[in-house]
Amino acid sequence: MLVSVVLTNLNEEQTVKEFINRCVASLNKVKDEFGFDSEIIFVDDRSKDASPEIIREEIEKDKRIRLLQMTRQMGRDICFFAGLRASKGDVVFIMDSDLQDPPEMFSQLIRVWRDRQVDVVNTHMVRRHGETLYKRIMLKISYRILAKSFPFKYSIDCGNFKLLSRRAVDEIVRSKEVDPYFRPYTDWLGFKQAYVPFERSPRFAGETHFSLGSTRSYLEFFRAWTHFSYFPLHLPFFMGTLFLLGAVASVVSMISDFTQTAAMLSVVCLGFSALFYIVWLFGFYLRQVHTATRNRPGYIVNEAVNIESHY
Repeated sequence: MLVSVVLTNLNEEQTVKEFINRCVASLNKVKDEFGFDSEIIFVDDRSKDASPEIIREEIEKDKRIRLLQMTRQMGRDICFFAGLRASKGDVVFIMDSDLQDPPEMFSQLIRVWRDRQVDVVNTHMVRRHGETLYKRIMLKISYRILAKSFPFKYSIDCGNFKLLSRRAVDEIVRSKEVDPYFRPYTDWLGFKQAYVPFERSPRFAGETHFSLGSTRSYLEFFRAWTHFSYFPLHLPFFMGTLFLLGAVASVVSMISDFTQTAAMLSVVCLGFSALFYIVWLFGFYLRQVHTATRNRPGYIVNEAVNIESHY
């Protein structure tokens, strides 16, 4: 059996050595307890600091360590996909290299995977150390909006740090999306999951590359929302209904007291209502185009009994 650790790296020169030391120590414990060999795959998102050189130096010391480096900054989600495609493990951990997620949990997650016979073991953040109250509140709101919008059960307060079985990894990398959003993928698969609570640590060193108050943070939210939910396409329907009700109210008011203002208001409301309904109708065509072009598997088989092939 082989354990793969897939992680993203972006300008983590102050952290990467400490991460490798702790990761290697944890994988050695996994070897002693379970007998699993291991590999560590760094996917460097074109760091501008010395972290890639540090990783190369560590590769000379430990051949279990590997490095994929992007030609330019591609984004964390694409890096995760690249790392998963390069991984060979029967069990694959995914995480960031900032040490907010503890490598010391590897053995615990493997025990849960083995004992409960699941394909995904999530780490559930019960507390976030080193984060502001504003950030914690906004993250909770964002998670719950997404959970209500997605057509599948979304793991709230679970980050990217998780264990995946080989079967789950193979299904994820079957996707050929050009601009994937990784975090909800393991929920979208529909495989059996387990959850392990933990307290997320503050950054070991350096500064965060993701500020909640930045424009990027809001773009990431809408990116997640539109990748797995068609709810935004139905917003024109609600707006059209709202204007239609306004038109009806204006017409009712004109029955008892006709005024030119009420007449104009009813015409304007009817016009906007028709416009929003037309946009809503076009949204259905847009949905079909989006579904056909995103190159995500149309279905995932959980079990095939007495069938030679289902692909």
